[in-house]
Amino acid sequence: NENTQFGFVFLKCKITGNAPENSFYLGRPWRPFGKSVYIECDLGNHIKPEGWHNWNKSDAEKTAFFAEYNNFGEGANSAERVNWSHQLTTEQAERYTIKNILYA
Repeated sequence: NENTQFGFVFLKCKITGNAPENSFYLGRPWRPFGKSVYIECDLGNHIKPEGWHNWNKSDAEKTAFFAEYNNFGEGANSAERVNWSHQLTTEQAERYTIKNILYA
């Protein structure tokens, strides 16, 4: 829904797996206005460098909101992410509190 403030939010998580290196995306837009954010997460080497996929829905690149902030680990190389994803500023990341997310 385009009016939903928060979608899937991962706060201080460890994203692990035994899948081959560079084989998983952080997210894909199931719906046009999909939202997923990873904040201060440990991302394993199974995360693809591009991070996100448009699921062959180029219009979703304009409406989906996929973002990261201060992640670390082998899969957290934000320099290689798709150009339509976002790196949150500190100010933006501070809005992602448990209270704001659950009571939005």
